[in-house]
Amino acid sequence: MTFLNLFRRVVPAFLIMLPLGSISAQQDGVAVPEGSTLKMTDLPLPEDYYPGLRQILEKAGQQAPELVRVGIDREMAQERLRIARSRYYPSLGIGGNLGYRFVQRQGEENDSSASGSVSVGLNRPLFFWGAVEAGVEQGEIDFESSLLETKDRFQQTVQRLRDQYLELILNEMRLRNMRLRRTNLETSLARRESDYRAGRLSEEEYLSYLIELDNSLIEIEELEDERNETLSSFKRISGVREDFEIPSGIAPINLDALEAEIRGEDLDPTWVEETFNIQLNRNTMEKVDLDSTIIKSRQRPNVSFSASVSQAPVNTSTANDVDTVRWFAGLSVSWNVFDGFATQASRRINLLQKRRLESQIRTNIEILDEERTKMSNNLLVMIRKQRLVERRFDLDSKIYSRVKQQFSDGRVSMNEFRKSQAEFYADEYSLHVARASLLQAVADYLVIINADRAVDYLQFSETQV
Repeated sequence: MTFLNLFRRVVPAFLIMLPLGSISAQQDGVAVPEGSTLKMTDLPLPEDYYPGLRQILEKAGQQAPELVRVGIDREMAQERLRIARSRYYPSLGIGGNLGYRFVQRQGEENDSSASGSVSVGLNRPLFFWGAVEAGVEQGEIDFESSLLETKDRFQQTVQRLRDQYLELILNEMRLRNMRLRRTNLETSLARRESDYRAGRLSEEEYLSYLIELDNSLIEIEELEDERNETLSSFKRISGVREDFEIPSGIAPINLDALEAEIRGEDLDPTWVEETFNIQLNRNTMEKVDLDSTIIKSRQRPNVSFSASVSQAPVNTSTANDVDTVRWFAGLSVSWNVFDGFATQASRRINLLQKRRLESQIRTNIEILDEERTKMSNNLLVMIRKQRLVERRFDLDSKIYSRVKQQFSDGRVSMNEFRKSQAEFYADEYSLHVARASLLQAVADYLVIINADRAVDYLQFSETQV
């Protein structure tokens, strides 16, 4: 479980308790995050605040490795559709043989000679009780489903990229805080050594301090490794190998606009039918219905048009090995009268599949509706808590600014200032974790209602087949 995902689970429970808020550009040279002046006209996504992430997602829509794999699946579905449509056309076959013919006759002279024949046949289904058309429709449904699966897989890819991008931002903030802590420890090292030599600090306290100093370096190295691993995974998933700049923090969110969007959102009653999950289920149901047509045709007479021409040597009453050409054109009928109850069993299986799918679709619709309601309510609660967090951090920012001024005036010691600074940066980091959690919760909500704009970055031509 990644660090960000862990925080997404635990932040809502203790959000109000954290001393957090918004950050100002004048405080210790911290830059205002990109997109802080965004005017929101829709539910916000991370890429709405970070143009750099948007550019990466656009490139991922063209070159993400996951798209290569699903693209191959889509091409396979396209070829299967062509196979199904091939039954609309007549099939043409050529056959022949060449060899030695020997005929043994009782009481008469035997006959032998070199022999060869050639034949050309053409066949086309005429009336198969809708089975041919059903097979073609199944191929078209498979191709449509492959497009839906491509969009669904890309949406999942975008969600992972959003998670990791936000995680990279938070990792940079954690690294800044850890490096500041180590700098403070190193700065105090000389004084601690002096106190230890003068007997004002016990050996146990001094050794404990050295351990803390060494451990701070290990923690920094561990977090740097974690950041590099996340960055490597991000580049692999997106297919974008170029280096990019990591923003300085999570952008503040227009909470009033976000709440208005959620409360004022009037979803169409059929929204759930537009989700990828239900569309794929419906497509599968259509295929099962078409299977029923194909199964029924197996025990009915099927009519085809057949034509053939063949040439072969034939013995006649006047001569042997007379080259003979035979022509045929007409209708052929095939009828599977009894197949050991195999068709009956297939119809039963088809009916059971249909019942199972109907139950699965009903359950999926109920689950999606429950998740949408739950996530909508959770978002409204998170927005209210976030408002308190931002207000609390505004207050903490004023306190920190006062301590900075007092330090400049010489009324506060260096140790007191460093302690206040470390606490302020820790509070700032927690604030940005909360913002990231809210942004990700919004993205999850949009995924549930199939309103995620991720598919806009997907670049593929919907081939007409």
